[in-house]
Amino acid sequence: MQVSVVIAAYNAEAYLAEAIESVLGQTVPPAEVVVIDDGSTDGTRAILDHFGQRIVALNQANSGQAVAVNKGLATARGDLIGFCDADDLWTPRKLEMQLALLESNGGLEAAFGKVEQFVSPDVPQDQRERLQPAVTTLPGELKQCMLIRRSALDRFGPFDETLPATFFIAWLGRAKQNGIRMAHVDDVVVRRRLHLGNGGRVNTEAQNLETLMALRKAIKARRPPD
Repeated sequence: MQVSVVIAAYNAEAYLAEAIESVLGQTVPPAEVVVIDDGSTDGTRAILDHFGQRIVALNQANSGQAVAVNKGLATARGDLIGFCDADDLWTPRKLEMQLALLESNGGLEAAFGKVEQFVSPDVPQDQRERLQPAVTTLPGELKQCMLIRRSALDRFGPFDETLPATFFIAWLGRAKQNGIRMAHVDDVVVRRRLHLGNGGRVNTEAQNLETLMALRKAIKARRPPD
């Protein structure tokens, strides 16, 4: 089974190279890594150029993460799809463990794992306390923790581009409603970086509002037609 990995990046020069290296450095490497530069104005493009033919680099005008991820999926050729955020890190055996789980049970459509949250070393000391997570390690039902069969991803449809911050929450809710067959490996597969640029931790009011919108869409989709 060939794995394609999709990474959306916007003004991600601080952490992007480390994220890409964590994907390329897997004990079972992916067949391709597709990185979409979502109209960055910093040094993101130079970082992508540095990786050369080791990745597939795409560009688009700034349109949001959901649009970028959908664009990457349209290019990806693998029959298994993984995701990494531009500021997060895959643990070295993520693909090895998740591939083993999927190969041992052909009925499974997606494999998840645990996420370990850490405050980025570059966060100033006087800002670190506000970013400290209540729980460091927890089950990771996040897109960067998921490895999914392309057939299943296509079955549940594309990500909702009207929900730039919570599109995966909405998608996973829809997938669960439609019976996605998923399981978790009992190990950390992603290290989630907490820093001052995390929209969900800094702009909590906006994210909460978008989460409500996603829930309303999910409820409306479950209602029988009039």
